[in-house]
Amino acid sequence: MKILVICQYYYPENFQITPICEQLANDKYDVTVLTGFPNYPLGIIPEEYKRGHRDEIINGVHVIRCNEIGRKKGAIYLALNYLSYMCSALRKVEKFPDDFDLIFVYQLSPVLMAIPGRRYAKRHNVPMLLYCCDLWPESMKMYIKSERNVAFKLIKRISTGIYQSAQRIIVQSMSFIPYFQMTHGISEDKLTYIPAFADETYLTQDFTPDNDTIDFVFLGNLGIAQNLIAVLEAVNKIRDVSGFKVHFVGDGSILNEMKQFVEKHRLKSKVFFYGRRPVKEMPKFYKLADACLVSLKADNATGLTLPTKVQGYMAAGKPIIGMIDGTAKDVIEESGCGICVHAGDVNGLAEIMKDFVINNWNYRDCGNNAREYFKCNFRRDIVLNKLETEINLLYGGDLS
Repeated sequence: MKILVICQYYYPENFQITPICEQLANDKYDVTVLTGFPNYPLGIIPEEYKRGHRDEIINGVHVIRCNEIGRKKGAIYLALNYLSYMCSALRKVEKFPDDFDLIFVYQLSPVLMAIPGRRYAKRHNVPMLLYCCDLWPESMKMYIKSERNVAFKLIKRISTGIYQSAQRIIVQSMSFIPYFQMTHGISEDKLTYIPAFADETYLTQDFTPDNDTIDFVFLGNLGIAQNLIAVLEAVNKIRDVSGFKVHFVGDGSILNEMKQFVEKHRLKSKVFFYGRRPVKEMPKFYKLADACLVSLKADNATGLTLPTKVQGYMAAGKPIIGMIDGTAKDVIEESGCGICVHAGDVNGLAEIMKDFVINNWNYRDCGNNAREYFKCNFRRDIVLNKLETEINLLYGGDLS
């Protein structure tokens, strides 16, 4: 089977589409990826990709790169980044042969990246499978608050057209399913839940902390959606509780605001920032952590997702302290891997963090519970077997 994969992001950018495609190639699928220049998240295109690497084979996968304007801060530059990939990819697919059997769109932000896949699928009458990792137009609400805004209405119409054109849609969170039904009119029988997987090497590593401090660790993007100022507000409420620290590993749009909050409220003895760190350094932060934090806003449907950091936390055998709704809250409670309050509940988060500090032995089973749940639900082979089943059924014509 010849599969054309459409995704704006690919190796050396760190997204799961790369190991997915490499596994498909290893399982004897003929995989071609149409992607852009690596520049996420800083917008800097490496020199070697400006001059070459436009058409190459990487670990059995044929990778073709489109021209793309590097992403920068601000909505205008981000829009240019999105549009440049879409336009370049559209020109590329016009010249592709008609021998692909399936289009597989791995849809992160923006949903516009799916348009070249839809064009090829429609022109050559082949099925399109879309894996939705970011909900659109919900993701636009970080920039456009009102659904009555003309631009929001336009993006919604485009999003609905893209989603309805797919023969099958895989969603990364269960909470996406009712959104697709209500917002885009997608019937439930076209939707399948397949979560992200995580690095299984953490399952066998010993990350038992070796100090006397209770350390809370947050790993990942420090953005608006993560609602981390609210996390700091919770920390400020329990500042007089002794014996704990909070560590933020990552970078993002609100990092400076977070540092200003810490400075203003004199929390430097409690809160520490490490910036963006390479993947190879993650074990030392898991070793530091007594518990890991996860938080998302719930002012729109994207706040109901399952952040992939949750799977990483679980594989490392860490209790999870959450201020989040939707699928993530369901997973934390169902697995017994930690404790969770509703998104935005600052007082509630402060109370459960305080309880963890004072009564942390009550959470001694959470790490093992996390790993057991991971083994049953988030292992790479489980996830990829489900994905290949969807591909084979769609290609075989058994799914309409």
